Amino acid sequence: MKRLYIGLGAAFGVYAIIMIVYLLKGDLFGIPRDLVGTSADPHTFMTAQEIDKAESLSRIRSLAYFLSSPLQIGLILLLLGVAVRIRSLSEKLFKASFLQMVVFVLLFTLLMDVLFLPVDYFLFKIDLAYGISTETLAIFLGDHAKDFLLNAVGTIVMVWIFRLVLKWSPNRWWFWFWLVSVPLIVFVTFIQPVVLDPLYNDFKPLQDQELKAQILQLAAESHIPAKQVYEVNMSERTNAINAYVNGIGGNARIVLWDTTLKKLLPDEILTVMAHEMGHYVEKHIYIGLAYGIALSLVGLWLAFHAYRFFLKRWGARWGIRGENDLAALPILLLLVTFMSFVSAPAQNAFSRVIEHRADVYEMQLTGDGSAAIRAFQQIAKENLSPVTQPRLVHWFRGSHPEIMDRIIYFKQFEK
Repeated sequence: MKRLYIGLGAAFGVYAIIMIVYLLKGDLFGIPRDLVGTSADPHTFMTAQEIDKAESLSRIRSLAYFLSSPLQIGLILLLLGVAVRIRSLSEKLFKASFLQMVVFVLLFTLLMDVLFLPVDYFLFKIDLAYGISTETLAIFLGDHAKDFLLNAVGTIVMVWIFRLVLKWSPNRWWFWFWLVSVPLIVFVTFIQPVVLDPLYNDFKPLQDQELKAQILQLAAESHIPAKQVYEVNMSERTNAINAYVNGIGGNARIVLWDTTLKKLLPDEILTVMAHEMGHYVEKHIYIGLAYGIALSLVGLWLAFHAYRFFLKRWGARWGIRGENDLAALPILLLLVTFMSFVSAPAQNAFSRVIEHRADVYEMQLTGDGSAAIRAFQQIAKENLSPVTQPRLVHWFRGSHPEIMDRIIYFKQFEK
């Protein structure tokens, strides 16, 4: 095992050095020469200091992203021996297998959460230092505790189902587990806007009646049966601008951050809301849900083979008894983390397609390219977002088209 750990440590060290050199050195945010001086050039709407801060913050966040997933994988490998001890402890505490599972999941999840808390705290302090975050330490810790509880409850449910399916069908568990997970995923998506989101923020109907009437008029033109638009008090957490649509069926909600209301003009807000309505009209929530479910089927099939291979090759060395051993569960977490990381480019490519489709609908509905350009210039300024990103960062982290490309697209409709 020492050789394995030394080899993995050396590989991570080389990888970290490469990523540090790539992300922290050189000009990664240049725009094409023919765009210099145009509305897509950040120098025309941001100060030099704002541009430097945006690029610096992007480098730090990207480095944290590219290092955290491999670090988590390595950490799980190091903790496999600890997982065996936690399993033994849970068996001493309870005879019932369900209670053993609950204890194991809670303790291992808590251990991982505590070990990665410094990383989350570092990013929290970075966002405060750059003026993006307005969170207090109490809010940060409160949100962290809520995340832990929700994650723990969800993990307990999924692990319980997984172990039942694995025992019932050892060679086809990946398919049956996927089949059972589909309605659970749909259910969580359905209840998120009305049950989960309010645990973190306060939602209320949009207070600006004139703006509300204009937004509902756009909704009527889009044949959206909306009677309400919501605003959420994100200003207690951030200075950034955003809006979104989530949920499905009658629980779908179009939501504006209160920071958006404060920092964008009414015509700019209308273009943003038209974009969100595009998601609703073109059923992007359902399409995204179907894409995620299909991707999870492939992922579970791959995980099934990798899980079995890993346990057959190395399981006994760590004292893992077999596929249904509680101590083997971290291996599934390792595989999920790895596959989530390597599949990010495919997920983001899909996301960028539907985001561009929403931009197209936005222009079809409003035709106001100039307002959209001003909105995204302000978004880049307030969110400290570079208008363009290095290709590698864009592939792995770019869920939306680059601001530069969006401004170029809106330019066609500029009034």
